[in-house]
Amino acid sequence: MIWLFIVIFAFVDMKVGGMLNKSMLEYDLVKHAAITSAIAHQNLPFTDPFFARPAAVGYYYYFYLWPAAIQHFGPSFLDGRMAFGAATFWAGLAFPALLWRIGADSGLIRQGHMRRFTALILLFCFLSGADLIAMGFRFLWTGTVTGQSDWWNCEIGFAVHSMLWVPHHMTAVIAAWTAMLLLVRAGERDATARWPLAVAAGLGIATCFGSSVWIMLTIAPVLTIWGAISLFRRDMTLLLAGIVALLGASIQIADLLAFRDDGALPIAFAIRPFALFFPDGGDGALFNLALLPLNYAAEFGIFAWGAIMWWKRDLRWPRHPVQILLLASALFSLLISSFLKSTIISNDLGWRAIWFAQCAAIIWTAAWLHDRPHWFRERALSFKLLLILGLAAVIWDIVGLRLIRAPYAPVAGFGTIFTARASDESERGIYRWAAIHLPAHDVIQHNPVLKRRAFNFGLYGVQRTGVADVEANLFGASPRAVEQRISLVRPIFDTPLPPASIRIRAQAAGIDHLLFASDDPVSGKAGGPPPGLRCNVREPLACLVSVKEIQP
Repeated sequence: MIWLFIVIFAFVDMKVGGMLNKSMLEYDLVKHAAITSAIAHQNLPFTDPFFARPAAVGYYYYFYLWPAAIQHFGPSFLDGRMAFGAATFWAGLAFPALLWRIGADSGLIRQGHMRRFTALILLFCFLSGADLIAMGFRFLWTGTVTGQSDWWNCEIGFAVHSMLWVPHHMTAVIAAWTAMLLLVRAGERDATARWPLAVAAGLGIATCFGSSVWIMLTIAPVLTIWGAISLFRRDMTLLLAGIVALLGASIQIADLLAFRDDGALPIAFAIRPFALFFPDGGDGALFNLALLPLNYAAEFGIFAWGAIMWWKRDLRWPRHPVQILLLASALFSLLISSFLKSTIISNDLGWRAIWFAQCAAIIWTAAWLHDRPHWFRERALSFKLLLILGLAAVIWDIVGLRLIRAPYAPVAGFGTIFTARASDESERGIYRWAAIHLPAHDVIQHNPVLKRRAFNFGLYGVQRTGVADVEANLFGASPRAVEQRISLVRPIFDTPLPPASIRIRAQAAGIDHLLFASDDPVSGKAGGPPPGLRCNVREPLACLVSVKEIQP
């Protein structure tokens, strides 16, 4: 029920002061909802929702098949945003179940203490690291805060934060670990009984890859080494799982190869930055390397303490296969997230790869505490403070989705893009009208330079846009093509142009409809169309113009 309340609070639209108070999640939710709606209406392959082009997307979309099915077979009023929220809720229930299953299969739960281990796992899913300490230092230095506790640094978001923002990456972690647990069980069976488990594990690996390329890249070295050892022992179980995984992921692999136009290498070497001392990145590679232990201590908080204490109490190389996998996945996770980064838009590799280390730290902390009846009372004051800080950070993140933003709080950096716009509700009305009355393959263009990903077309509509913003290469479009189209479209919203020029530019970009809002320089506070243009649909602060009806 607590998780359900959090999901409702994070996903459902609210009005504050007569305007939509949209959740900060909508920075990523516009992408999630747009993909969900595209699959629900187009099936596979689906076209790029962020950049109108003939090619389909080159992206990992397996998680979205679930909410797309919910939207496709659900009632007419169910949109992609709500369908994705439903899938997020169920994925959130699966994650603590996974942690419990790993603990049970690894033999880390002592006899008679199953209930307390389970309770600790549930509690730890509502904790985060010691980020609020760094937030406090940042506030003392700059007088500003961020709406999410992890945004002060190269983020390491724990369960609530990560499940709300990136449930597809979390589902990849669940799928990877489920596959590994199945493979361990297969190794304990006779030759006939292990093949069905190997096939199921292969499908789990394919699901991991199709849900998050970055999670798959992180666990791939573990699976490769394990597979090589198995082949040396003449065990074909992992080989069969690998073949099934390739078949299951073949559609995704084909899409990634065929529909991505960005030619740069998506991974680069980089030492994980410690933003407390280098808030703007800086040229502090050696300092960042030296400060990695402090960096991770601040991010992991109570789980760093718990993992260290577990290994201090039980310092020996694990013999159980699941315990070996727990350690191996954590070590590769730390190596990859510490010294590699993704380059497409953000450092998704560094942010997501660390989750195998996070899973291990949570489980080791629960294993350290679960056989102590008075585990909280007997701990040191510093431990109790870390636990309270971890809980406070989660509360901060939940409240921050709606309220820790301008003008309610002195935010800085990334958080400044989340400001309520007077035209949001009017734009929502137009997109919802278009979803019912316009062909799903039409292209509706908003102003692509006013906001960065915090826009409404994917949240409330089903039609794609000509170019979403400067990050519209997310699904495989060429960055140069994105820049060129923004240069073509931007003057329509920024500069008074003759109707003929507007029509030429819009048609050159493949646009069927133009959405003008009160924020656009050419629209004025009333959100009306530029002179010479007529609204097909009018809301108080927004207007939809059909390109084909613009008179030359």
